[in-house]
Amino acid sequence: MRLVGFAFRGILRALRARPRVAAALAIGPFLLGSAAWSQSGVEDLIRGLQKRYASVTSVSADFEQTYRAPGIVQTESGTLYMKKPGLMRWEYRTPEEKLFVADGRDTYLYVPEDRQVLVRRYTSEELQSTPLQFLLGRGRILESFEVSAEVEIQARIEGTALMRLVPRQSDPGYAWMAIEFDERTFDLRRLVIREHTGNTSEFFLTNVRTNIRMDSRQFSFKIPKGVEVIHMDEK
Repeated sequence: MRLVGFAFRGILRALRARPRVAAALAIGPFLLGSAAWSQSGVEDLIRGLQKRYASVTSVSADFEQTYRAPGIVQTESGTLYMKKPGLMRWEYRTPEEKLFVADGRDTYLYVPEDRQVLVRRYTSEELQSTPLQFLLGRGRILESFEVSAEVEIQARIEGTALMRLVPRQSDPGYAWMAIEFDERTFDLRRLVIREHTGNTSEFFLTNVRTNIRMDSRQFSFKIPKGVEVIHMDEK
């Protein structure tokens, strides 16, 4: 299996090092509406999104992740949990169980079937470059990205805005991302990330809940006995 996830830049490197492992997002009137927005209107919507998540301390959602490359379409699903300022837990359930945990210092990618754990240092620079930075309380969207209405891909949900964000930094690990969010509540519903190679990872979110109580111990990972541990920083 080769399925690339973009929870953040460190996972991307780990996946490229070991292809089998995956980490842990109607054209009609919606597309026409997006294309018709003025740049000031686009920026106003992005400010609303930024303001929405500035008040959020935790997020949980069910996700469907689809990876597309020439001749390949692979889909996984599970549940994600995020807590500011940078804690993450991605529980993949189908078609294969996997667990990705970021505890604020290190990241762990555990595939029970392989009896293997990938461990990597979690730096503030990598958190700042992740496409999910604004969900984790880091960065300013309009400062980090060039923003415009998305015209290439289609919205999946009625009543949403669809925007393209092109990173201003030279090599963030991806070419651009598109975000689809509710125009009224500004809740994020979908994230599409395009690699420099043209391959795409899409995260579609449902059952999104914010500001729920989360025990920080949920973002701790204890390495199971008897598994192989690979420290990616030593590669």
